[in-house]
Amino acid sequence: PVTLTATVTAVAPGAGTPTGTVSFFDGATLLGTGTLSGGVATFTTSTLAIGTHPLTAVYNGSGNFNTSTSPIHTQTVTP
Repeated sequence: PVTLTATVTAVAPGAGTPTGTVSFFDGATLLGTGTLSGGVATFTTSTLAIGTHPLTAVYNGSGNFNTSTSPIHTQTVTP
């Protein structure tokens, strides 16, 4: 299994701790969603096949914070 973690913070001059959910993607495929707690969301998966995976985290926004997408993190799974 791999645990994906996303930390979401306010960008100055904004303040506060974002709430809501983060969706984790393997390319265009949704792997799952984690709920933010203290600005951190996690999701654990064991479905990644052998090969290279372009993973991203998408913060879905809230009433006080805009959506945001992480840079791509390449994860390689080997046998």
